[in-house]
Formats: sequence, structure tokens, C-alpha cells
Amino acid sequence: MRLIPRLLPAAVMAVLLPGCADTPLAPPKIDRISAEQLEARLPQPVAALPLEQVVTLARQGIATEEIISRMVASASRYRLSAGQILELAAQGVPREVLDHMVAAERRQIFDDMAADANRRDEACNLRIEQELRHCRNQVIGPMLMPGPYPFPMINCFPLSPGSPFWRCL
Repeated sequence: MRLIPRLLPAAVMAVLLPGCADTPLAPPKIDRISAEQLEARLPQPVAALPLEQVVTLARQGIATEEIISRMVASASRYRLSAGQILELAAQGVPREVLDHMVAAERRQIFDDMAADANRRDEACNLRIEQELRHCRNQVIGPMLMPGPYPFPMINCFPLSPGSPFWRCL
């Protein structure tokens, strides 16, 4: 008779512990894209102030600040190659204007990337909340837990390393 109360906790532990000792899954592999694929995915810049007009303004002797302010006012963006930058410099476009053109496009690309990362983080955090809510709504039945039923899950956190959403934490 005294043996049964001693074996019962051991039997319960023998049933529950193997679930805790599971080996974690490897994180999912991230597929990288090439520079050409990235270029195809990026939205094309809008140049309300064409490059020819920028060259004309520079040749007319318009101040650098005025050219930049016209670009900003027209919300013009330029994705220039190294060759185009050299051509514009040879045609007399001031270096400050070229720097602004490159920096504005770079800033826009980074802002777009940050907005996309924020959208993905929000979706991931929403998914984590859904997983936790689902897990906490599960109940332990009368076979495993004595007492009033249903009994909510205790320490329910299904996001171990290896689950698809664990990196959002």
C-alpha cells in the first residue's frame, strides 16, 4: 500500500518529462535574393524634375540649394548608376546635388525596408498572441488534473526555439 503513493509521482513524471526533452528544431532557412531580383522588386523612382532639366539648371548657374529645393518640392527621386553620376558631374552638375540625389533615393529605400520590416514584425507578434491565446484556451481534462474542470493550461508557452515564430520575441 505504501508503495503506490511513491510510484504515482514517478509514473506521472515518466509520462510528462519525455515531452520536455524533445530536441529543438533548426530555425527555418532564409532564402536570399540576388541584386537583380532586389532591383526588380524595388519601386521605380519618380523624377518629376528630369535629369536633363537638372543639367540645364546647373549650366544656367542656378544655386545648388535652389536645385535641391526644386527636387524636394517636386518629390523627384533618382536611382543613378555610377556611370550616370560621372556623366552628370562631367556635364556640370554640382557634387552637392549629386550627393542629395543619391542620399534621397537611399533614404527612401531604407524607409521602405523599415516599413516592410515593421509590417512583418506586427504580423509575427499578432501570430504569437494568437498562438498563446489558443494555447491558454486549451484545458486539462479529468485524467491528468484533479479538481474543478475545466482547468486552464499552466505555463503555456508553445514558442520554443524551432517554432516558426520564436525569433519575434
